Amino acid sequence: MTEDRGQRAEDRGQRAEDRGQRAEDRGQKFPRRRPSSVVRRLFLAFVLLFSAGCGVKGPPFIAQQKALTVRVDQLEGAWKDKSLTLKGIIQGDDASLALITGCRVYYVWYSLDRPPCEGCPIDMTNFRDITDQIISDDQFECRLPAFKQKGICYVMVRIMEKEGRLGPASGRIKMRDEG
Repeated sequence: MTEDRGQRAEDRGQRAEDRGQRAEDRGQKFPRRRPSSVVRRLFLAFVLLFSAGCGVKGPPFIAQQKALTVRVDQLEGAWKDKSLTLKGIIQGDDASLALITGCRVYYVWYSLDRPPCEGCPIDMTNFRDITDQIISDDQFECRLPAFKQKGICYVMVRIMEKEGRLGPASGRIKMRDEG
Protein backbone atom coordinates (compact mmCIF):
# COMPACT_ATOMS: atom_id res chain seq x y z
CA MET A 1 0.00 0.00 0.00
CA THR A 2 2.79 2.35 0.74
CA GLU A 3 4.22 1.58 -2.59
CA ASP A 4 0.93 2.39 -4.24
CA ARG A 5 0.87 5.75 -2.57
CA GLY A 6 4.42 6.50 -3.55
CA GLN A 7 3.70 5.40 -7.08
CA ARG A 8 0.65 7.64 -7.28
CA ALA A 9 2.56 10.65 -5.99
CA GLU A 10 5.29 9.98 -8.49
CA ASP A 11 2.76 9.74 -11.30
CA ARG A 12 1.24 13.03 -10.27
CA GLY A 13 4.63 14.69 -10.32
CA GLN A 14 5.39 13.33 -13.74
CA ARG A 15 2.07 14.49 -15.08
CA ALA A 16 2.71 17.99 -13.80
CA GLU A 17 6.16 17.98 -15.39
CA ASP A 18 4.73 16.66 -18.64
CA ARG A 19 2.24 19.50 -18.70
CA GLY A 20 5.02 22.00 -18.11
CA GLN A 21 7.13 20.46 -20.83
CA ARG A 22 4.29 20.51 -23.25
CA ALA A 23 3.68 24.22 -22.67
CA GLU A 24 7.37 24.96 -23.02
CA ASP A 25 7.62 22.86 -26.15
CA ARG A 26 4.99 25.00 -27.80
CA GLY A 27 6.79 28.19 -26.69
CA GLN A 28 3.79 29.37 -24.74
CA LYS A 29 3.21 30.33 -21.18
CA PHE A 30 0.19 29.29 -19.29
CA PRO A 31 -2.70 31.37 -20.62
CA ARG A 32 -3.77 34.32 -18.44
CA ARG A 33 -7.25 35.62 -18.21
CA ARG A 34 -7.72 38.91 -20.04
CA PRO A 35 -10.33 41.47 -19.06
CA SER A 36 -13.28 41.63 -21.34
CA SER A 37 -13.35 44.29 -24.03
CA VAL A 38 -16.26 46.04 -22.29
CA VAL A 39 -14.23 46.55 -19.12
CA ARG A 40 -11.27 47.74 -21.16
CA ARG A 41 -13.43 50.24 -23.04
CA LEU A 42 -14.99 51.56 -19.84
CA PHE A 43 -11.56 52.06 -18.33
CA LEU A 44 -10.36 53.87 -21.45
CA ALA A 45 -13.45 56.12 -21.46
CA PHE A 46 -12.91 56.93 -17.76
CA VAL A 47 -9.26 57.86 -18.35
CA LEU A 48 -10.10 60.01 -21.37
CA LEU A 49 -12.91 61.87 -19.61
CA PHE A 50 -10.89 62.76 -16.54
CA SER A 51 -7.67 63.53 -18.35
CA ALA A 52 -9.51 66.08 -20.52
CA GLY A 53 -10.42 68.16 -17.45
CA CYS A 54 -7.54 70.53 -16.78
CA GLY A 55 -8.75 72.02 -13.51
CA VAL A 56 -11.58 73.92 -11.95
CA LYS A 57 -14.07 75.14 -14.49
CA GLY A 58 -15.96 78.38 -13.99
CA PRO A 59 -18.80 80.07 -15.75
CA PRO A 60 -17.97 81.84 -19.01
CA PHE A 61 -17.06 85.48 -18.67
CA ILE A 62 -16.46 88.49 -20.83
CA ALA A 63 -13.09 90.11 -20.34
CA GLN A 64 -13.56 93.28 -18.37
CA GLN A 65 -12.74 96.56 -19.97
CA LYS A 66 -10.85 99.32 -18.25
CA ALA A 67 -13.14 100.98 -15.71
CA LEU A 68 -14.40 104.50 -16.37
CA THR A 69 -12.94 106.73 -13.66
CA VAL A 70 -14.59 110.06 -14.49
CA ARG A 71 -17.10 111.19 -11.86
CA VAL A 72 -18.99 114.23 -10.64
CA ASP A 73 -17.89 115.81 -7.35
CA GLN A 74 -19.59 118.55 -5.34
CA LEU A 75 -22.98 117.91 -6.93
CA GLU A 76 -25.54 120.69 -6.41
CA GLY A 77 -29.08 121.10 -7.66
CA ALA A 78 -31.46 124.02 -8.21
CA TRP A 79 -35.10 124.22 -9.37
CA LYS A 80 -35.82 126.37 -12.41
CA ASP A 81 -39.50 126.38 -13.32
CA LYS A 82 -40.41 122.67 -13.34
CA SER A 83 -36.89 121.52 -14.23
CA LEU A 84 -33.94 120.50 -12.10
CA THR A 85 -30.51 121.83 -13.00
CA LEU A 86 -27.56 119.87 -11.65
CA LYS A 87 -24.01 121.26 -11.45
CA GLY A 88 -20.71 119.88 -10.24
CA ILE A 89 -17.01 119.46 -10.91
CA ILE A 90 -15.65 116.69 -13.17
CA GLN A 91 -12.89 114.58 -11.60
CA GLY A 92 -10.92 111.74 -13.17
CA ASP A 93 -8.87 110.70 -16.19
CA ASP A 94 -8.59 113.45 -18.85
CA ALA A 95 -8.25 110.85 -21.62
CA SER A 96 -11.73 109.52 -20.79
CA LEU A 97 -13.38 112.93 -21.18
CA ALA A 98 -13.51 112.56 -24.98
CA LEU A 99 -15.47 109.30 -24.62
CA ILE A 100 -18.27 110.78 -22.49
CA THR A 101 -21.65 110.95 -24.21
CA GLY A 102 -23.94 111.85 -21.32
CA CYS A 103 -24.93 110.84 -17.83
CA ARG A 104 -27.44 108.76 -15.92
CA VAL A 105 -29.36 110.60 -13.21
CA TYR A 106 -30.76 108.35 -10.47
CA TYR A 107 -33.58 109.71 -8.35
CA VAL A 108 -36.32 108.82 -5.90
CA TRP A 109 -39.24 110.88 -4.56
CA TYR A 110 -40.68 110.73 -1.03
CA SER A 111 -43.76 112.54 0.23
CA LEU A 112 -43.21 115.38 2.71
CA ASP A 113 -45.14 113.58 5.46
CA ARG A 114 -43.21 110.27 5.05
CA PRO A 115 -39.50 111.04 4.50
CA PRO A 116 -36.95 108.25 4.98
CA CYS A 117 -35.29 108.08 8.38
CA GLU A 118 -31.70 109.27 8.83
CA GLY A 119 -29.35 106.39 8.02
CA CYS A 120 -32.03 104.30 6.29
CA PRO A 121 -31.03 102.90 2.89
CA ILE A 122 -32.46 104.80 -0.06
CA ASP A 123 -33.24 102.69 -3.12
CA MET A 124 -32.25 104.70 -6.21
CA THR A 125 -33.94 102.55 -8.88
CA ASN A 126 -35.46 105.30 -11.04
CA PHE A 127 -33.17 106.95 -13.57
CA ARG A 128 -33.06 109.09 -16.68
CA ASP A 129 -30.32 109.01 -19.29
CA ILE A 130 -29.24 112.47 -20.45
CA THR A 131 -27.44 112.53 -23.80
CA ASP A 132 -27.03 116.30 -24.15
CA GLN A 133 -23.67 118.07 -23.81
CA ILE A 134 -22.98 117.93 -20.06
CA ILE A 135 -19.30 118.96 -19.76
CA SER A 136 -17.63 122.27 -20.46
CA ASP A 137 -14.26 123.30 -18.99
CA ASP A 138 -14.21 120.49 -16.39
CA GLN A 139 -17.63 121.61 -15.15
CA PHE A 140 -20.66 119.36 -15.13
CA GLU A 141 -24.10 120.76 -15.88
CA CYS A 142 -27.29 119.02 -16.93
CA ARG A 143 -30.97 119.85 -16.93
CA LEU A 144 -33.86 117.46 -16.25
CA PRO A 145 -37.02 118.94 -17.81
CA ALA A 146 -40.50 118.41 -16.30
CA PHE A 147 -39.05 116.87 -13.19
CA LYS A 148 -40.50 118.87 -10.31
CA GLN A 149 -43.01 117.25 -7.93
CA LYS A 150 -44.17 118.04 -4.44
CA GLY A 151 -42.02 116.24 -1.85
CA ILE A 152 -38.43 115.28 -1.12
CA CYS A 153 -36.17 114.12 -3.94
CA TYR A 154 -32.80 112.36 -3.64
CA VAL A 155 -30.54 112.61 -6.69
CA MET A 156 -27.26 110.96 -7.73
CA VAL A 157 -25.32 111.12 -11.04
CA ARG A 158 -23.05 108.71 -12.95
CA ILE A 159 -21.14 109.72 -16.10
CA MET A 160 -21.89 107.56 -19.16
CA GLU A 161 -19.50 106.55 -21.95
CA LYS A 162 -20.15 105.74 -25.64
CA GLU A 163 -20.36 101.98 -25.02
CA GLY A 164 -22.80 102.45 -22.14
CA ARG A 165 -20.26 101.97 -19.36
CA LEU A 166 -20.94 104.03 -16.27
CA GLY A 167 -18.47 105.82 -14.04
CA PRO A 168 -18.55 105.90 -10.24
CA ALA A 169 -21.54 107.48 -8.51
CA SER A 170 -21.48 111.08 -7.35
CA GLY A 171 -22.49 112.04 -3.87
CA ARG A 172 -26.26 111.98 -3.22
CA ILE A 173 -28.07 115.27 -2.76
CA LYS A 174 -31.46 115.97 -1.18
CA MET A 175 -33.85 118.40 -2.86
CA ARG A 176 -37.02 119.58 -1.13
CA ASP A 177 -40.07 121.15 -2.79
CA GLU A 178 -43.10 122.12 -0.73
CA GLY A 179 -45.24 122.99 -3.68
